[in-house]
Amino acid sequence: MQKDPPPDLALEIDVTSKSLNRFSIYARLGLPEIWCYDSGELKIYLLQAGEYLESEKSLVFPSLEIRDLPQIIEQNRANGRRAIRKAVREWVRSKK
Repeated sequence: MQKDPPPDLALEIDVTSKSLNRFSIYARLGLPEIWCYDSGELKIYLLQAGEYLESEKSLVFPSLEIRDLPQIIEQNRANGRRAIRKAVREWVRSKK
């Protein structure tokens, strides 16, 4: 039986508890990248030699400055989810 590969990345949004204690589960699954969003800050972690190390760049989106996302989200939060999605799409398109 063929095994499905892990997703390219996981996004953890830490509201009531920290996601760091779940990293070992992701590592066993072979998940190459985790993004953790907590209190307006986004951190990127890459799996290297069985453990996650913080990174400045995403493997999945290497040409995007992923750490700019929290600012875009916060600037558009008052206008709702649709406005946030639109702003993120426009930001991604501007980086091509």
